[in-house]
Amino acid sequence: MTPQQTEHEADLILDALGIQTRASLLDVGCGYGRHAMALTVRGHQVTGLDLSLPLLLRAADIACQSGLQINFLHGDMRTMQFDAEFDAAYCFFTTFGYFDDETNRKVVGLIAKALKPGGRLLLDMLNRDYLVRDLPARVWWQGQGCMVLEEVNFNYFNSRLQVQRSIAFDDGRQVEQEIRMRAYALHEVGRLLQHAGFRILELSSSAELRGRFFGSESRQILVVAEKR
Repeated sequence: MTPQQTEHEADLILDALGIQTRASLLDVGCGYGRHAMALTVRGHQVTGLDLSLPLLLRAADIACQSGLQINFLHGDMRTMQFDAEFDAAYCFFTTFGYFDDETNRKVVGLIAKALKPGGRLLLDMLNRDYLVRDLPARVWWQGQGCMVLEEVNFNYFNSRLQVQRSIAFDDGRQVEQEIRMRAYALHEVGRLLQHAGFRILELSSSAELRGRFFGSESRQILVVAEKR
């Protein structure tokens, strides 16, 4: 991801969450912390949670080199213990949906518990109704120092996206990955958030199309919700 894209997404996060003054923010599934660092530079207090220790170590190194103080936590979003600690939270870049339905509901509930009353959540998800049009698929793409083959299928019984990824690195190494992810339709997202005590404030197709949603033509479901 380019620095310009990260800055653009940081603008979106703050605007969508209604953040105008210094705020405490929870980054759920922060990865290597690109959003957390961009928001910290802007004066906010960010806590980044992720299950991947290698990504967190990378994030901590970059933050240290940049002179940024960020609370990066090695933890599982399924067992978060926060209680009304944050002004807002975001789960961005399709980080949500990797568990069974009941556990996904639990995660949204734990995010709600972590927020102060009236706190907002920005949730970014793939749109099931968009995905099913073009699957199954087999695609090649070029990453940084590697070529990737992805074979993508969809299980219509449980609405799970299944990705078999084969990665060939320039140095000769080869890696196989399997990814399974729950894809939600819009009405399912509404039920998920309502069950956790949220009300939906805004629905978008993408960061570029704020406030507009085109059903099965929209690749993403980008939703802003407020804790009741």
